[in-house]
Amino acid sequence: MYSPPKFERPITLPLSRNESRAAIDDLQRQLGKLATDFVARYPSHIELQQLIAQSIEQSINESIQKSESTTSSPNSPNASIQSPTQLSADRVVVTAGGDDAIDRILRLALAGERKKVVIHAPSFEMVDIYTHSSGGKIDSVPWLTGEFPLDVFLKRIDSSTAIVIVVSPNNPTGQTIPTGAILAIADAARKAGTKLLVDNAYIEFADEDPTEELLKHDSISIVRTFSKAWGLAGLRVGYLIAATESEANQIRNLVGPFPVSAVSLELARMSLEGYRPQMQRNVDLVRKLRGLLMELLIRCGAEPIPSQGNFVLAKFADSQRIWNELAVDGIGVRRFVQPAVLNGFLRITVPVSPADYLQLAGSLCRIFDLDLEVQKDGLGALLMPPPVTGEAGSQSATGESAASAQAHSHQLTRKTKETQIEIDLSLYGTGQNEISTGIGFLDHMLTALSFHSRMDLKLKCVGDLHIDDHHTAEDCAIALGNAIDQALGPRTGIQRFGFAYAPLDEALARTVLDLSARPWPEIHLGLKREMVGTWACENIVHFFQSLAMTLRCSLHVDVLRGSNDHHRAEAAFKSLAIALRQALTKTDGAIPSTKGVL
Repeated sequence: MYSPPKFERPITLPLSRNESRAAIDDLQRQLGKLATDFVARYPSHIELQQLIAQSIEQSINESIQKSESTTSSPNSPNASIQSPTQLSADRVVVTAGGDDAIDRILRLALAGERKKVVIHAPSFEMVDIYTHSSGGKIDSVPWLTGEFPLDVFLKRIDSSTAIVIVVSPNNPTGQTIPTGAILAIADAARKAGTKLLVDNAYIEFADEDPTEELLKHDSISIVRTFSKAWGLAGLRVGYLIAATESEANQIRNLVGPFPVSAVSLELARMSLEGYRPQMQRNVDLVRKLRGLLMELLIRCGAEPIPSQGNFVLAKFADSQRIWNELAVDGIGVRRFVQPAVLNGFLRITVPVSPADYLQLAGSLCRIFDLDLEVQKDGLGALLMPPPVTGEAGSQSATGESAASAQAHSHQLTRKTKETQIEIDLSLYGTGQNEISTGIGFLDHMLTALSFHSRMDLKLKCVGDLHIDDHHTAEDCAIALGNAIDQALGPRTGIQRFGFAYAPLDEALARTVLDLSARPWPEIHLGLKREMVGTWACENIVHFFQSLAMTLRCSLHVDVLRGSNDHHRAEAAFKSLAIALRQALTKTDGAIPSTKGVL
């Protein structure tokens, strides 16, 4: 029975179930677009099934092209072009989460005379549960840390084996099995007259994706899911890439015709079709924060296992106490009661935002009496944009032009698939501005920010407003934060701290900021309406959050009172502008820190 320990305190930061952030960053809006008749009809998985196959083909072929372009010259006599990988959509089985796929394939494998399931341990708990419910018996090979015990594992595969299962990256350890070892296991399974199931639920977080090689083997089936990297755990959508089309049909026929809801299917389809960049950004951030968390855990005296999942498993001298202490701070992590080999271990899901990471880091630093400032410094360095090189006015490889930091100005061009932004900024100007984003209220707010901070700002953005305002607002904040950060240079000779109140009629806002190079957004606007003009109120809050992260400042914005959301938002921007102007006040040139560095 799946029964993790229950928390006795309210949990505000759940890091116990390896959940992620939804790639659909405007999920509420997209849900609102689903018509009533959409959910009134029985669903069809065919479109998603086809899109999954196309997406995997595209991902593999893009990876091949990238590898070929970096390892060989087109004119080289040894250069060879691989044939594009093709995956039949009929091999794809859409399931109610990845664990449903595991349940089905185990039921099919254990329906005959063979009853042994070979797997490594510890591993995904549901494999044991589904095996026993179908009358099977687990034969497990211990693998907690270190290299995968391939030789021992191969010897367990024999004529009594119903199926072989490997989980990579493994849950709960996060370790991966080399592709060559997986293929060797598949060969052994074939010789024994059985097949191999590879659970790749966390593969997006790993350094390498073995899918291309695994698809070529006729004894390998692969489980994937939308629950982890795509952040759709609550929708329960997974899929199996069966070894053959015949096996896929058998797996489909084990359940009724509609195992996944129409809403879940549609949001999974929408994710694959339009939100891959968002998913990749989330994954990239998790990978970075995973390394930072590993370092922190070591400083705490824990013994973390190197992970390639979106979690870290670490052994503590007193795991029960640490679990309870984290819960006191509203942070829930996974403590294991079974199996015995995991006694003393905690599994911590890597937060999906810098603010959540700092909450976790703050709690661990409190428990182990460590300096949180070190973590803030590390996070700031981690999130720092790559350095801009080249002469003033020249274009870098990223499309940003280098300007003299000494002149406290910066020009920047940011291009993505969603927006194209051009910025020309001078920190010490007269408040002159030319703003054009396509969102009227955002233009109004950036104009106020420029005028009252006395920064000269030209900002032009062409974004995908036919979708909504999210990407435009977010990318303008990211680009503006990067531009100010670059213009600040080494952050010497400035006052560093700023605070200001600004009223607008009945509304009153307060901003306190620190140009510390350590990002922390605390944004409390209290907006009630859905929109102000054509700008969603949730994205107004997100603008401040994104600006704080890329400007690398500690930013606290609180609207203290006000009944009109337009007034509340504008007062917030004006207080930010005045506080920023104060923080940029020039001093004698000294470094504004007792550490001697920012």
